[in-house]
Amino acid sequence: MKYSLLILPFLASLASAQDDPWKGLNKGDRVQIMFRSGNTILGALTNKPADPRLPKGPIDFSTVSEVTIDVSLEYPGLNGTMTIPKKEIKEIRKLGNLDSQTMKRIQDEIERISKQAAEDEKSRKAAEGERDKLAAAAREAADKERKEKEGDEEKGKKLLNDYNDLQKGKELLKRFPPDKYGPQTFKDMADMALRKQPIPLDMQEFTELETQRLWNLALNASKEDKKDQEKKEEKKEEKKEPDKKDKDKEKVEEKKQ
Repeated sequence: MKYSLLILPFLASLASAQDDPWKGLNKGDRVQIMFRSGNTILGALTNKPADPRLPKGPIDFSTVSEVTIDVSLEYPGLNGTMTIPKKEIKEIRKLGNLDSQTMKRIQDEIERISKQAAEDEKSRKAAEGERDKLAAAAREAADKERKEKEGDEEKGKKLLNDYNDLQKGKELLKRFPPDKYGPQTFKDMADMALRKQPIPLDMQEFTELETQRLWNLALNASKEDKKDQEKKEEKKEEKKEPDKKDKDKEKVEEKKQ
């Protein structure tokens, strides 16, 4: 009886250890975790990545507040770890390690998924590159069309401004005919200033910069029109000359007959 009483505390501690599922867990063990929501997840116990507070050696999972599992071998294509607070865990069960055939099958599947993912990424980048090229070409075409349109608008504005300036210049030519106004007007104004004579308003207006610009514009256009008209007259005369020679030749031949 005495010995039985002595062994009771040891048996109680042993039963408590068996009831605690965290006591027999070590890094690398495959486990199944059931959340309080009822969902489950599989993985291998491991350290939390890049956490210097966790020891690199064995971990006493009964004392930690959260656990980290590696899900890479359980869900091919899903690589990485998942850290779960203990308060979210309803139950944890230790599973048997995967046999060599299952491990090989999983590794092959992981490799296949990795290759497929690489090919998909390559195709995605190629398609994305093609879309970028098409988008760039569309933007370039739109920019070109916009610039051409803006250029046409600018040309139209310039032509309209030139036409309006020419009309204004023609009106000034009527007010200031070239036979009475021109470079000599500036000399006349200088002479009048020396003689302290009052300068007429029309002469003052004629020498203004904008008036000079428009007046000279119309004067040069008038000279060009006159040259074009003279060339047309010359061509008409050149065309008449061969006809006259032909007629004179016909008259000579008639006289010979």
